[in-house]
Amino acid sequence: MSLYDKYVLPKFLNCACGSKPVEYQRKKVVPNAEGIVLEVGIGSGLNLPFYDNSKVTQIWGLDPSEELSSMAKETAKNLDLDVKFISSGAEEIPLPDNYFDTALVTYTMCTIPEVIRANIEIKRVLKDTGKLIFCEHGIAPDCKYC
Repeated sequence: MSLYDKYVLPKFLNCACGSKPVEYQRKKVVPNAEGIVLEVGIGSGLNLPFYDNSKVTQIWGLDPSEELSSMAKETAKNLDLDVKFISSGAEEIPLPDNYFDTALVTYTMCTIPEVIRANIEIKRVLKDTGKLIFCEHGIAPDCKYC
């Protein structure tokens, strides 16, 4: 891992992905998560403040970046959230089949090297009755900051 990947990129991603337009979208989609949640690409934990704790029983955060996960752990601690962290890419999720009620993926697919493989894994760990909440880059028609 380069010095850039370890020290610069995590802080840059936290700043860029915490912008007003992105935060506006997070506020709309994250509260829809319920039950046992897998957050794919938890990053620095920018979604954590927007979970509806009355609907979520457990949060698992998946991310290959130890640096970003450290930031997310601090955010979870400050919010008094019990988040289970997994240091892994989405292409091989080390969890059982049909486990999650919700899979949350925000601004992450563009960073996954093998996106088809990751989607197969997400589907595998998601219950048949589960839901996928997906939010990616692009201008939303109701975005007042765009």
